[in-house]
Amino acid sequence: MGEDTLRFSIGAVARATGLTVDTLRVWERRYAVVTPTRDERGRLYTSDDVHRLQLLATLVARGHAIGRIARLSNPQLGLLQAAATAHPPPVGAPPLPGAGRRRETTASPDALLGALQRFDSVALEDELGRLGAVLPPRAFVYEVVLPAMQRVGEEWHAGRLTIAQEHLFSAAVRNLLGTLIRLSSRDRVTRRLLFATPSGDRHEFGILVSAILAALHGVGVVYVGADLPAADIVDAAIQSRVDGVVLGALQAASDPSMGHELRTVASQLPSGVELWLGGSAFIGAVPESRVLHLKDFQAYEQELSRLIGRP
Repeated sequence: MGEDTLRFSIGAVARATGLTVDTLRVWERRYAVVTPTRDERGRLYTSDDVHRLQLLATLVARGHAIGRIARLSNPQLGLLQAAATAHPPPVGAPPLPGAGRRRETTASPDALLGALQRFDSVALEDELGRLGAVLPPRAFVYEVVLPAMQRVGEEWHAGRLTIAQEHLFSAAVRNLLGTLIRLSSRDRVTRRLLFATPSGDRHEFGILVSAILAALHGVGVVYVGADLPAADIVDAAIQSRVDGVVLGALQAASDPSMGHELRTVASQLPSGVELWLGGSAFIGAVPESRVLHLKDFQAYEQELSRLIGRP
């Protein structure tokens, strides 16, 4: 009998998760966290059910309310677990069936590109979710998201991927990164940044990645998205009382309308609000005395550390 056809009794699941039988029944009845089958002896759980219950039990032990996490998918639970400080499993809890096997964590764009070429959105989202669950969030950004973004861009420019495939990839990554931002954010922060792209630029990967890294550094995230007019960016920054605005763009700053938008943001932001610009497209568009140019994400993370330590 293969592992995918194994079934476990409620007593075995209780021992594997560290939960009581009564807790398992309540979680199933009230929150529908899993849906076991039944035979003449009672409930029967799959390996996937046990894995999900172990994730939930670990997160509840770390202070998360079951009512708030019960509807999250397994990849989302994995991201939430990776974003938290690691804790050992409950003492005496037996391992999940199959847990002794080595888990494949190799991050390669090839599987993602293969799914894209087949227009297989399910496989694409599954692979992104798998990597997001098994890798720490920062490693997921640097080892998966950024290389994959670069590779997809290269394939599209070379004519080997269509615009429809690029959009399919964009949607899948955007959804996962948005989830990661929410799961990585902290309730109490001392510094906050606003993330946007100027009017006319709809490429938001850069600011999504920037927002994730900010959340991982303990900086509050105000994410207002792509293609925003300068006046709206300034108004959002003032209303949300952020410490800085992070703008990203792929469109050349030599475009007169783009240059005008950037200068408007720079001139109308309050003097105490920093303006961070990512990418070489911005160089020369705004007076150097008003902005901080970020050449790459490593430089950006250094500025995050500086911002946190600012008096």
